[in-house]
Amino acid sequence: MTILEALQWANLKLKKANIESPMLDAELLLASVLDVPRSWIFGHIADDLKIHHEEKFHTLVDRRIKHEPIAYLIGKKSFFGRDFFVDPSVLIPRPATETLVEHALEKFAACDKEKTLFVDVGTGSGAIAVTLATETQTPVLAIDIDHSALVIAKRNAHTFSAEEHIDFQQGSLLDPLIHLYEKIRASGNANISSVYPFKEIIICANLPYLTVAQMNTLDLDVRFEPVRALVAGVDGLNAYWDLFRQLKKNRAHLSRHITTLIEVDPEQASRATQLIQHYFPEAIIRTEKDLQENNRIIIAEL
Repeated sequence: MTILEALQWANLKLKKANIESPMLDAELLLASVLDVPRSWIFGHIADDLKIHHEEKFHTLVDRRIKHEPIAYLIGKKSFFGRDFFVDPSVLIPRPATETLVEHALEKFAACDKEKTLFVDVGTGSGAIAVTLATETQTPVLAIDIDHSALVIAKRNAHTFSAEEHIDFQQGSLLDPLIHLYEKIRASGNANISSVYPFKEIIICANLPYLTVAQMNTLDLDVRFEPVRALVAGVDGLNAYWDLFRQLKKNRAHLSRHITTLIEVDPEQASRATQLIQHYFPEAIIRTEKDLQENNRIIIAEL
């Protein structure tokens, strides 16, 4: 079977399975099997496939027919110009989340760079944390409750030589950050800033925000992703209620300046703003749009 014949075969099978972009997916899968750039294929269209490559390609196509995401099949997803390793234990990074990172970087540009800490809550693949660290060479605290996710995030940090800037911690939401400040207070040092000199904390959170009802209407591809990283209660905001409740309870013991950037469903933007105002009535809040002009990122100065 030649490369052209393999692509034609896969395109037909994927099209019959109602895969949205059958030929593109076939090209991506074959490039992954051959371990070559996708562009390489077009210059070798008449080449014969080796038997083991053909068998592996057939296996991947059969899995794609069942709507297993391309990112899981080839083991990577592009985010902010970098290919991050992903597997079914972590959410696949989305382009919309790049908007969150862009605004976090804008905020950082106006801060005292030597006294700013990024916190990535629910780091998953580490896409946000690694991007912030590599773009700024600034400390990042990356938190996830799931050990398997942290393994993936650490692998990505190593790939992009960002380990020295990222402190990976397992815990629920902001627990690791709060525990750190508690230890400082317990040490008897009244001046926290002299021990932990971060005047500004920039908290980034792409927590689960789908509703239970939305889960039942998701694209088949998305259903392969971890439910815990997708769904957050009846209104989809349970995780953010917990985050800002935790922040409110511990706000007096943290750094003076805190900015939060959260990603939400566009239909949640108004309710998410009200949620933040419930705990922080004086917060300065604004909503930013993603690349599709949807209200996606809520930024709050607490």
